[in-house]
Amino acid sequence: MPVTHSNFNGLQVQNICNLAILPLKTKTKGPAPPQSEGEDIIDEALTAFKANVFFKNFEVKGNADRLLVYVTLYISQALLKMPNLKKGDAEKQLFALAIENFALPGDKNFALGGIVTNPANRGETDTIRQYLTQIRQETGQRLLQKVYANGDAAPDKWWMCFNKRKFLNKNL
Repeated sequence: MPVTHSNFNGLQVQNICNLAILPLKTKTKGPAPPQSEGEDIIDEALTAFKANVFFKNFEVKGNADRLLVYVTLYISQALLKMPNLKKGDAEKQLFALAIENFALPGDKNFALGGIVTNPANRGETDTIRQYLTQIRQETGQRLLQKVYANGDAAPDKWWMCFNKRKFLNKNL
């Protein structure tokens, strides 16, 4: 089974650190352009997560693929935060995870250091931090909807069985 690549590769969008700044369906503040309908990168990552998480290699075909890899790694990290939690507690955990201080491109411990570039200036650093925070918050909200689709008492076992998988043998 081949890895799922992003359908957003090749779009003419702003790129920072070789990550595409794609439109998002979100109410969370940030630099992402608004999108009103259709699938965005977060929907794409959630849909492809269960298939992609098994891969140890990923051929990057564009800047949207780099963002897809980042979102997939974030979903893996988020799933580790919610085993045996009720939805309200998991929501608090994921919000805290989304806004915590995390590694950015250019940091030595950034998980995608080999496939992204360093920010060119302080403005790019601030923009990529805001964009990734926006992505992390929106991904957490949508992941909660999927993981707790069958009720608020416990997470869905068919999502939680993937929490030990390491996509590309990396962690964020």
